[in-house]
Amino acid sequence: MTNFGFNIKKLRESKGLSLSDVEKKLGITKGLISRYENNLVDPSLSVAAKFAEFYSVSLDYLVGLK
Repeated sequence: MTNFGFNIKKLRESKGLSLSDVEKKLGITKGLISRYENNLVDPSLSVAAKFAEFYSVSLDYLVGLK
């Protein structure tokens, strides 16, 4: 899922959100979000779905299948 991190970071920045903003909305720590954004760890399917719903995009988009 190497595109996942790039895509969630791009979406976060395009909406002018900080890591803290996303942490508050999704209940995921800033440290873990940062590790996702830097492709250091892959999220579970349920976490990936949270990001997709939060950003109103498909899972396909987040993982680069669009």
